[in-house]
Amino acid sequence: MSIARAFKASRERNASKVAIAFGEQSWTYAEFDCLTDNIARNLLSTGAEPGDRVALHMLNSADLALGFLGCLKAGCVLVPVNTRLKGREIDYILRQSGSAYYLGQPGLYDEVAGSCPAIAALDRRYLSGSARGSFLGCFDDLLRSPSRSVSLPEIRPDRVACIMYTSGTTAHPKGVVHSHETLIKTAQVMQQMQLDERQVALVMSSMAHLMGFGLLLMSGLLNGATTVITRPFEFSSSLDAFERWGCTFTFALPVLFQSLYETQKATPRNVISGRHFFCGGDSVTPALQHVFKNSFGPICEAYGLTEIAPASWNLADDIRIGSIGRPGKGIAFRLLDAKGSDVAAGDVGEICLRGPHLMTGYWQDADATEAAFHEGWFRTGDLARCDPDGCYWFAGRKKEIIIRGGSNISPQEVEAALYEHPAVAEAGVVGRPDSFWGQTVVAHVALRPGKALDEAELISFARERLADYKTPEAVVIHEKLPKNLAGKIQRRALLESEYGLAAEAAGKI
Repeated sequence: MSIARAFKASRERNASKVAIAFGEQSWTYAEFDCLTDNIARNLLSTGAEPGDRVALHMLNSADLALGFLGCLKAGCVLVPVNTRLKGREIDYILRQSGSAYYLGQPGLYDEVAGSCPAIAALDRRYLSGSARGSFLGCFDDLLRSPSRSVSLPEIRPDRVACIMYTSGTTAHPKGVVHSHETLIKTAQVMQQMQLDERQVALVMSSMAHLMGFGLLLMSGLLNGATTVITRPFEFSSSLDAFERWGCTFTFALPVLFQSLYETQKATPRNVISGRHFFCGGDSVTPALQHVFKNSFGPICEAYGLTEIAPASWNLADDIRIGSIGRPGKGIAFRLLDAKGSDVAAGDVGEICLRGPHLMTGYWQDADATEAAFHEGWFRTGDLARCDPDGCYWFAGRKKEIIIRGGSNISPQEVEAALYEHPAVAEAGVVGRPDSFWGQTVVAHVALRPGKALDEAELISFARERLADYKTPEAVVIHEKLPKNLAGKIQRRALLESEYGLAAEAAGKI
């Protein structure tokens, strides 16, 4: 079944029910179905074909939700673009995905157009609001009834639905591919977490990521829930929406829950409707668990990746604080040692997964896809142990990615930007422990002979080339960086120094 057919089935059951709410506006399932049909037919009438990639560069909004489903109904492939990225980062995504269309917002477009040649190369660009120039269309035009009848295509379940770019252990992000079938299976897994017609789901996570897009928006629509959209980090708006719509369900990062609690503490709203608070992307501290439970309800930690999420979770009536819970029905965990063998009971091993909603691979990267699997199991690079009750406990990351506020940051990508500075001879980027963000980005650099460089200058240089959340927040200058016998910079040694300093500052050593 395609997403279009799955949504039609949901619409038949819930035609007059509110499907999407944003700000002061809301749309029923019947209205949302009609508008997304219009988008699909208008795109096809402009020459779009099933399989064409469409980049969607918008903040959380009703337009973005409409654009997602409309493109999928046309058989196009979604390429959600993180709104925090800079022009050259977006340029890579547009080129690597082969995007043919761009749907964006004027402010975001103006910020990146001058440094993103791939946008200028596209003739088919649509901005929300008024049209901008002869080559730009107006997104609102896509919402109107098409001038001529256009049939919507039949879409096979195995067709690519979206490419979601995520930072990993390489300098460039990889495009995680999900099909119509894997997104539908994701919605079915979310039913195990009680996301169904009874729920009013609050989306305060970015819809450019799988949590906001797949776990909440698409799963909510396919499962008949009402989905209330707010902007990330606009916590007053999120609480207002929570109170107005009686939200019952959300899924967010620890940093969002921490800030939601702080905002509620300052200006309380009626949040008694809340029932299900799922959290992923990073560990939840016992302190946050305590204060959030008293104000909203218990936080249920979950585990997953863009490649497969959710994979395991706690439920409100069975929480093991500190654990990532048990695997869902139909999802299999396996813990392997460095040689690829199963670890002994209770020992730590690399989490390997199987499940019906696992990605189909990495976009145009057969080598990375092959390397990600071991005997048919997806290797996450994360470590865990399993207790006698079948609960899994996170034990660290095998990979060197930095997790800042739930966002993955590739050290190699940051280092590549630093090496563009003529004074930098060596660079090693690691995460520094942080009580709020989990980790922050720290650059360790050695300078070329005779060159001078201060911290502020290098940070400013990096910020011009990287999203703000990837930009180093501190720079440590060395005479030389630690290396192994092969001459490779040892990030592990730099990371140990960061954690040693953090422990010393906390009075632990």
